[in-house]
Amino acid sequence: MVNQSRRAAITLLGGTILAGCSGMESKRERVADAQSTVDQATHTVGVMRTSAGTRIAGLMQRAKAVLIFPDMVKGGIGIGGSRGQGVLLARNATGWSDPAFYESTAVSVGLQLGVEESSIVMFIMSQKALDGLLQTSSFSLKAQAGVALADLNSATQQQLAGADVVVWSKSSGAFGGLAVSGSDIAQRPGLDRSYYGAPVMAADIIAGKATNPAAAPLLAALKG
Repeated sequence: MVNQSRRAAITLLGGTILAGCSGMESKRERVADAQSTVDQATHTVGVMRTSAGTRIAGLMQRAKAVLIFPDMVKGGIGIGGSRGQGVLLARNATGWSDPAFYESTAVSVGLQLGVEESSIVMFIMSQKALDGLLQTSSFSLKAQAGVALADLNSATQQQLAGADVVVWSKSSGAFGGLAVSGSDIAQRPGLDRSYYGAPVMAADIIAGKATNPAAAPLLAALKG
């Protein structure tokens, strides 16, 4: 997994190669890619429950949605960046919705060298944050976006109570922690269509208008 992630960082952060490859992907490859993200997200939820324990119990109960990026990769020399594919699931009348697909990207400038891999779960605590993710194709976590972030690993109870988004993360590699406060989060409607076999958007999936039985283990992991 580590070696794969290191190789993926070159492609993910290169941009040009990724764009060329995505245009040649077959529908079967896109579905497999989407399912791999869902499966990795399921694993990430299990790791989070084991490592965070009781700290996430209350968040799970109060969160309007969760955004899971199981394999964020950060790397660069001088000017770097991070990129990862993830899924959003929201609460509905019967429990958790099926996953809608998203990606997160960020560019950073400064002294940096190496590759880092991180698993990130964002608890979406406010309707404002959830609406931002559903109503726009790209949602910013930059400070000027007016979204209050809190790091579960270091925030006080007061900070957690006032946050729109609470972040849990587990990182390894050269940077020792992946900041999400400068990230842009975008919907992946192409993956949504491939995974559900219909022209659906994130808001449709969250509303329960599309389901895929292959996502059942992820829903079960969130229910605990």
